[in-house]
Amino acid sequence: MDTQKVANVIDLMAKTGLFFAKADGNYDVKEKEFIEKFLTKLSKYGEVDDIKAKLEGYLDADITLDEVIADTKDLVDGFNKVEKAAILASVAGFIERVIRADGEKSEVETENFKAWKDALL
Repeated sequence: MDTQKVANVIDLMAKTGLFFAKADGNYDVKEKEFIEKFLTKLSKYGEVDDIKAKLEGYLDADITLDEVIADTKDLVDGFNKVEKAAILASVAGFIERVIRADGEKSEVETENFKAWKDALL
């Protein structure tokens, strides 16, 4: 997988994670720390400062579930079937961890995650 594709996957995961972290109306400190720790771990695969800067921009954006789903579909279109399945499984696992990061699982987070899975898996 080329570095641009990896960067695109990381960007999608950061944006998606932020959407789910903010879905219940509260961007909890634990959710923020989880996403930042995730990005720090990814830095071993390359520079993530650009992604961190984008994440800061996403904080003020009104990201919608439809946007996250569309972005995910656009991204995986560039991968073969095996890569697509692996990416979607990784993103789904990441979403689950973001939702659990604050120790609470709200109804809106659960509904949004179900809609995401229904649209993509």
